[in-house]
Amino acid sequence: MGSTITLHNVAKTYPGGQPALRRVSLTVAAGEFLVLLGPSGCGKSTLLRMIAGLETITEGELHLDGTLANDLDPSERDTAMIFQSFALYPNMTAAANIAFPLAVQKQDPALVSQRVESAAHALGIGHLMNRLPGRLSGGERQRVAMGRATVRRPSVFLLDEPLSSLDARLRTRLRLEILSTVRKSGATTIYVTHDQSEAMALGDRVAVLRDGILQQVDTPRILYTLPANAFVASFVGTPRISLIHGTVHAPIDGAMAISLGAQQLSLPMPLSRDHQMLRVMQGSPLLIGLRPEAVRIAEHTRATSFERPLTGIVEHVEFQGHETLLHLTVGGRPADVPDQTVPGPPSRPARGSAADLARRLAQRAAGLSPWQRRPSEPHHPPATAVPTGPRGELVVRAGNGGFPQRGRHLPLLIDVRGLFVFDARGERVSPDPTRIPDL
Repeated sequence: MGSTITLHNVAKTYPGGQPALRRVSLTVAAGEFLVLLGPSGCGKSTLLRMIAGLETITEGELHLDGTLANDLDPSERDTAMIFQSFALYPNMTAAANIAFPLAVQKQDPALVSQRVESAAHALGIGHLMNRLPGRLSGGERQRVAMGRATVRRPSVFLLDEPLSSLDARLRTRLRLEILSTVRKSGATTIYVTHDQSEAMALGDRVAVLRDGILQQVDTPRILYTLPANAFVASFVGTPRISLIHGTVHAPIDGAMAISLGAQQLSLPMPLSRDHQMLRVMQGSPLLIGLRPEAVRIAEHTRATSFERPLTGIVEHVEFQGHETLLHLTVGGRPADVPDQTVPGPPSRPARGSAADLARRLAQRAAGLSPWQRRPSEPHHPPATAVPTGPRGELVVRAGNGGFPQRGRHLPLLIDVRGLFVFDARGERVSPDPTRIPDL
């Protein structure tokens, strides 16, 4: 049975004052498969090594099944770690490598043989037991490493990018084998990766890290449909979400619209709850996010009541076999994800500010008192100003029915229900940040 892992305000600072992790709080339920996702250098491997006992904890507390584990030796934590480099003993056969943890514990030889045989059979490497690691392929060595980790039946598996050195086809096959193996064991699993597709395919939940700061922890579906901020929205999803600078126009006697530079998207009346809260953002710099499924080519089709027209100019055609992706300019300015600053304690925005009015409007619509927060509402760190760019870009899935030439003008329909709106710091404004997901 797996162990519950609890991190409370855990931080890691290296000599010289360089922070690797900043006050990370996280609970992993017994038997859960949690993925730590983020770009290189964000602190995910450091966090894994702190749980394993291979890195000291500078601040905060780590609990394993309720027991404070900050100062426990790695051997006392009942964890098994699998590395990217496999870390097999080159002078031992595959069988001896798998048996090594049990041999160190001086287990009964008959029990050791039985467990090694069982692990090898489960991983499909029974015919490789007499080979040295040098005579094994990358995928076979990774299976041996997995067998060595599972043979002593730990309560926690820690996997540090175990598939990143393998080719794409083998990664897809092995990740399913890893998932099956740890599910059968019942162990709690934390899996580190920078591959969002891998994270979304494997995780019960995914924890997204950026520069040592935890951005969001949710199921893959909620991460995709309700990202906490522009960084999460851009990091999760293929093709990547399009971010464009925009502003809201809300005339008293006319329809509200979102300007994307040279073109505007009028919002259907009556306004949805998510669009109502955009009124108080009028004139503020915003980031407008659109995923490819919210955009379609409008030739020979009629718009629904939730779709609004735009015109795009083809800049690049990307053929991917099963589909074609069109990169289109719409006359706006593309936006990068804002830089991140270190979060401080939660504070109220200035009374009467746009952020204050937006929050009050959303809470009033939800039936909350002005400063009441839902228990599930996270605090998201602020970010610095948004860099500018020359033009806007959308990505559209075009199927394989045709290949428009570069420079061609295409009529588009935008489903405004799929709009993501972020403020200049990258925090999500719409969909409603106070919404409790029903996904």
